[in-house]
Amino acid sequence: MAKDAKCEQTPSPRASRSPSSLGSPQKVELKTERLTPIAELDIGDVRLQQINRILNRSRKIVVLTGAGISCNAGIPDFRSSSGLYELVKKQFPELPIMSGQEMFDISLFRDELKISVFATFMEKLYSSVQMAQPTKTHKFIAHLKNRNKLLRCYTQNIDGLEENLGLEMSNNETNDTTITAFNSRWKNFDVVQLHGDLNSLACTRCFHVFQWSRYWCRSFRRGELPTCPTCEEQNYKRFQQGKRQTGITGLLRPNIVLYGENHPSCEFIAQGLTLDVQRGKPDFLIIMGTSLKVDGVKRVVRQISKQVHERGGIVILVNKTSIGDSSWHGVIDYQIMRDCDEWVTYLEAQIPDFFKTQEQIDKLRQLRREASDLRKKALEEQKQNNLLTMIKTPPSTPVRKDQKQAQSFDGNLENVKKRLVTTSKSPCKRQKKLPDNEKISKRKPKYIHYTNSQLSQYIMKRHLLFKSEKLML
Repeated sequence: MAKDAKCEQTPSPRASRSPSSLGSPQKVELKTERLTPIAELDIGDVRLQQINRILNRSRKIVVLTGAGISCNAGIPDFRSSSGLYELVKKQFPELPIMSGQEMFDISLFRDELKISVFATFMEKLYSSVQMAQPTKTHKFIAHLKNRNKLLRCYTQNIDGLEENLGLEMSNNETNDTTITAFNSRWKNFDVVQLHGDLNSLACTRCFHVFQWSRYWCRSFRRGELPTCPTCEEQNYKRFQQGKRQTGITGLLRPNIVLYGENHPSCEFIAQGLTLDVQRGKPDFLIIMGTSLKVDGVKRVVRQISKQVHERGGIVILVNKTSIGDSSWHGVIDYQIMRDCDEWVTYLEAQIPDFFKTQEQIDKLRQLRREASDLRKKALEEQKQNNLLTMIKTPPSTPVRKDQKQAQSFDGNLENVKKRLVTTSKSPCKRQKKLPDNEKISKRKPKYIHYTNSQLSQYIMKRHLLFKSEKLML
């Protein structure tokens, strides 16, 4: 605990790579050299804001889930204080086991008592799964698929709740050596079940897969594993043909992978994982609801994390309990220590556009495209109208230089006439003197129009008068 407290007090280290197009005034480097815990979903946390922006623009998201995402659906996890391991010990105290994990080990088939307890417990778990509904985290994964952002979801869960939301599951797949057939099948899978599927049964001998039935549920409830119908049919055919009876009939058990057991589709999953890492180009990895204790899952995380970091993305873990950061430095960047559904609710409030359906996004794009086309059409019509207006308006008649000079001379002559007429003493008429007691009203000057000859005579007279006055002086 002291080590965790010390880790929370120390500031997050500087990173070696940062996203280039975040557009935030307070830009932080998200790729870290050490696993950095985030305890609270604070709206003002710059790191969370940057994580949300990178998630919003990511196109190839890989999700790895554990039992923690199904806890809110009423399905217990494995390792918590109220998980399946502790539940087995409380319900069956007579079992000589050190940990509840022993009830999920392949060695249990060596003990008749453990087989009986295993059958009873699996029937109860199957009944609770049938009553469960997908949580908000499951719907978040389905939304990523709807937005074409989900590259693949790898799950450790055996409940198969993702199938209720229309996601394509990889159950009942066998190893196939044909590359073409494999590629076509793998691309159709949305969820890859790493630990099998509780919703089906498999034979311990011939590995034939069956669906649950009421008869088999009653058999499990009594603590008995039913016999395989396919094995019984084969034995009966041998008996009819007179062949020697083998005396071996398989038992039906939940189609899940136990500890110490080889996965029947391990090569198929390994080949698909290699295809996702090399050709899928993942740019964001979200790990939710798991403490990463299984060795195979650890290898999956390291493979995908390396490719994500090479493409400039980040890796986040959403889990309430700490995973111990020493072995995950440089692999996982941030651990958000909150409930998975709570984190999804936080995302809905912070980036609401991210949770719009693909139909809504397509409709908005269509409306924007139509608005852009209307603006372009309006601009083209305006250009055409301006062009027509310029064509209809005739150009002004050009004027010759001599005509311009004559017009300017006539204009100057008219100005001279006005100045001469508006003088206080008119040469033609004398102004009448009005008595002092009468008010003199302001009158507008009367314009007298002279011909050109009269004007030239008047100018000559004034000129001669001015000369004579000068001589007299």
